[in-house]
Amino acid sequence: MAARTHRATILEPTATASGLSPRGRRARRLRVLLVEPDARYQSLLGTGLAEAGFEVVVVPSAEDARAELAASQVLPHLVIAETELEGFDGFSFCTQLRAEARTAQLPVFLMASRREPFHAELAHSVGADDFLPKPVAAQDLVALARLKAGRRTGELSYEAHSARLPLTHIARALLTGARSGRVVLKDCDGFFAFREGKVVDASFQGARGVMAFRRLLSFGSGVYAAFFGPELHRGSLLMDLPYLSQQVLPALERFERLREVGVPLVARLAVDFPKLAEHLDALPEDVISLVRLFDGRRTVRTVLEECRFTEVVAFEAITRLFVLGVLVPASHVEERERVQDPQRLGSEAAEAWRAAFAAEERAADEREADEHEARLHEAAERQAAGTEPEAKVLAFPTPPSRRREEEPAEDAPAERFNLASGAESTSPRTADKV
Repeated sequence: MAARTHRATILEPTATASGLSPRGRRARRLRVLLVEPDARYQSLLGTGLAEAGFEVVVVPSAEDARAELAASQVLPHLVIAETELEGFDGFSFCTQLRAEARTAQLPVFLMASRREPFHAELAHSVGADDFLPKPVAAQDLVALARLKAGRRTGELSYEAHSARLPLTHIARALLTGARSGRVVLKDCDGFFAFREGKVVDASFQGARGVMAFRRLLSFGSGVYAAFFGPELHRGSLLMDLPYLSQQVLPALERFERLREVGVPLVARLAVDFPKLAEHLDALPEDVISLVRLFDGRRTVRTVLEECRFTEVVAFEAITRLFVLGVLVPASHVEERERVQDPQRLGSEAAEAWRAAFAAEERAADEREADEHEARLHEAAERQAAGTEPEAKVLAFPTPPSRRREEEPAEDAPAERFNLASGAESTSPRTADKV
């Protein structure tokens, strides 16, 4: 719903905003001031932010923005401004915000419809928190807003939870901007580094490079932090936003769709050998090597990490094997490694088993995300009240030392194993230089 004043359009947040918990919808409303003269971008970005749960105040010029700030008793939690504005430009507007004590700490994003080589450096020099050349996708702006809205400008680290801000979303968004830094998982051995619109390094559980980055986005979950600052080392890869969008994210989207309907990653499966004998002649040797990894103790995630195929190809094969009854739920009692009553995915009991595991995963993620959200909300309130004047540096693990990435083998034989029809093949043998 939109309301209008003589200088601004106010977009109310959508009641069913995606990515927000009930706690988040009841908490303080985050307001964004969008300074955008183009009606198309006003609609695209304003609607996207409102649907994500933000209250959006849209004005067409810097003069209107200054008047709106002066008239309002409550400051916005984030300012997003186009650089090409009537009157005075976005760079000058940002300079004025930083010069006034009341607005000096507001986070500011500058967007540019016309980009010059010196614009990114100029944006940094006037105190902008990020510089985003257009076209800017609404989903990327929403991700950055969720990360930084309500925080003070210039903070070096921002904490988030993957259940509220998925790693795939923040990776895309960070490559849209001009900043450098790294995203570090709190409870896992993993990070990826970015520099001026490119991923330049990644490490996850001993792997490094493209495979590490792909697996970090597939399996990384929980609390993570984005640290901003110079990334001067050479790194192990060079991946820009077009490559990420065209080559990496489609496979990850397939993987996420499989997670919604397939076998939970935390499940332990065992081989039903009579069923295996029935289908043995139809199974390629590469799929048999995948079957051998299921010993009743490994989880599906462990198998995906240990096998030599890409995650989505292996997961499709595992799901198919489960449908055939070759893989069945293993007992969770240590002394029982063989399932007494093998069940098919299509059966009522097996579907209940799968749904229970999936619900348990989601509930655990939601509980952890709610607790994390509450801690951040309390810290923001203390900061607003002046009792927590400085942001604390997060005590995340130091990124691991460099290790050479071991490339997985080709996955063509597994692709022939009646996997999802029409799905794109994502080869794990990807060039490190893009």
